[in-house]
Amino acid sequence: MVSLNEYAKSDKTSTGYQPWRKKSEENMKAWEEAVTGFQSGEHSISTIVRWLQSHKNCPLSDSTIRGQLKATLTQPDG
Repeated sequence: MVSLNEYAKSDKTSTGYQPWRKKSEENMKAWEEAVTGFQSGEHSISTIVRWLQSHKNCPLSDSTIRGQLKATLTQPDG
């Protein structure tokens, strides 16, 4: 039986996934604005989530957006 690690090394399949924020210049600017607002504490995370979903057509779930924003606090490249 092949272990997951062995399989992953030999599997050349790529999903081609591209994050929402990298799909357009507008999305990138919206995400940067959201991150800045979150990191500065100027806006609540719930306000940022609603803004991204309703005004920037972000298809991500509330939970995903919250998780990604919180990750920007611990990851230098956001």
